Parts: sequence; structure tokens; C-alpha cells
Amino acid sequence: MTSPESCAGIVTHIREHVPGEKGQVMEYLIDMEHHYTAHPCQKAISDVIASLAVLSFSQTEFQTFVSRVQNPDLIVEAVLASVRSLLDERDGTAAESALSYILPYAEHPDEEGGKYRSFRDFIEYAYYITYVTPEQDFTVHPYLNCDILLQSGRLAALKGEKNRARAIFTSLSVLSPVNDSILFARADFCREEGNLDEFRNLTIHCFEYAWKPEDLAHAYRNMGYYLIETGDYTGAVTCYLMGTTWEDSTETARELAYIKEKSQIELDVSYILSHGREILDERNIPFGPNPKIIDLMVTYADECKQDGDFFEARRYLSRAKALELSDSLEREIEVIERFIEDNTIF
Repeated sequence: MTSPESCAGIVTHIREHVPGEKGQVMEYLIDMEHHYTAHPCQKAISDVIASLAVLSFSQTEFQTFVSRVQNPDLIVEAVLASVRSLLDERDGTAAESALSYILPYAEHPDEEGGKYRSFRDFIEYAYYITYVTPEQDFTVHPYLNCDILLQSGRLAALKGEKNRARAIFTSLSVLSPVNDSILFARADFCREEGNLDEFRNLTIHCFEYAWKPEDLAHAYRNMGYYLIETGDYTGAVTCYLMGTTWEDSTETARELAYIKEKSQIELDVSYILSHGREILDERNIPFGPNPKIIDLMVTYADECKQDGDFFEARRYLSRAKALELSDSLEREIEVIERFIEDNTIF
């Protein structure tokens, strides 16, 4: 196995040996990308190469560079990751500059007849064809393109270009229909406009499609906000506390303090904790993750084990456990990890 220190050493070496002559930088970075293709540190190396490419090249030169590397998607994904981080930090100027380098790779497919769909992960695809539209015929479109468009919508929203952002998110909801990231973006618009009914409707869909712990937690926080706005403080506290099961958030502490101040009553947290399912059931709010998502992950993991792909099996069982917090899944993961340790040569 390659240690993080070894990866850091390679990254440092690449940075320190960038040619001073601008005309030589492209060939150097292409040589480095080719040399380290399939290396265990490839992602870290692609990240630094992409960063250097954006710093060194014009947008046209960047496209030429990407056309010549062995793994163009890794380079584009590295720039995309930096765009996401910059938008999270609300640095619109830097995000817009970085995004301009990868927008040419955000082709939107022809949606005539609704034949194209895009998914963040296999589990979204599996859920869509199993429970949403099992009879529909469609072609899977690469999600990388969709993600770039999503970040362009986030940038438009940050810049106050609400109509453009809304149009992008609405279009992406058709292309990637079980994608919580897009649904959360649409819900944010509903929150700003005071459209609480649609905000709740979108949040319920987020519960249904959530396969990441942070998405499930986000859905509970959204529902907590909705319940505050409707004056249901017991329900709101229950949702915020439920969200902490899957992700800690500074928003939760802030909103709980706000509820206490606004309601001017001392909520019985111990009662809420012991009657959480009952409280949520009364409000038609899901309690915990969608069991269909869990079943799909476990079923797929079993298929991977039968095919001998124990790494993939472990990955999906770990995802299921992160949602369901199951001891039985934990034991199953431990069995797979022991098998991998005993039968894999590193």
C-alpha cells in the first residue's frame, strides 16, 4: 500500500519541478499525468496537475491539455471539486473563474422524449428503475456533465441570478430525478419565496432518495425548518435531533436555541427522544432511512460477494450501515474485511 506521506512526496516533487518556461509546462504536466496513470496516488496527483493546469493555461489551452491526457475525467473532476469547495465558501469570483475551464464539458443531452437520465451512483440508478419508473426506457448520461451544470446553477444562485438558477435546477431534476443535491437546491428557492408546501414536498422526496447520511440529516433539518414555520415546535425539535444521528451541524444548535426563545416553553427533550417515531408518524414524516434503499444496497453487496468483488461488497454494506446503524451489518463487514486481509496481497 502507498502511504499518505509517499503521495505527498510525489505531489511536492511535481510542484517543485514545474518548468519556468511557460511553453514547456504543458508537455511537463502531460508527461507527469501519463507517468502516474494507474498509480495508487493517482487522485492526489490528478488534483495537483489539474490545479497547475488551471493556473498555467488559458481556457483554450486547458481544453487542449485535457484532450491529450490519459484520464481526462479525473482532471475535470479535480477542477469540479475545487468549484464545489469555493461555492461552499461562497467565493463566487474564484468559483466562476474555475468553472469557466470545465463548462465546455457540461453538455446537456437532447431530452426529446425524455430518454436520458443521470445518476450520482449505481444505487440511484437501481432505485429509479426498481421503484420510480420501472417501465421507462432511457439512456444513462454521464453524471460528471450533470454535476458541472449543478455547480453552474449554484453559482447563478449565489450571484443573485435566480431565474437562471431555477431554470438550471428544474432542467436537472428531469435529467437526474432522484438526486437529493438538486432537490435541496430547489427547496432552497421555495424557502426563500415562502412556498412552504412545495418546500415540504421536495423534502419528503429527499427522505425517499437519501442514500448518504449527510443527505438524510439535511432532509431532517429542512423538515425541522418547515415545522418551525408552521408553529409545530415539538415536531421541529424531533427532526433536528433526528438529523444529529447522521450528521452533526452547527445549524442544529442554532435552531434549537431559536425554538426555545421563540416558543417561550421548556420542551421535554427526554419525551421527544423516547417518542420520536410516534411524533414523526403523526406528522407523516419518515422515521430513519428508506428501507428500500437499505435493501437495494444489501442485495447489491450480496451479488458482489457472489461475483468475488469483496471490495465493492464492503463499500455498499458500509454505506447501508452508515444509514441504518446496524450491528448485524457491522459484523458482516468485519467478516468481509477479514477475508480481504487473508486473501489480498498488497
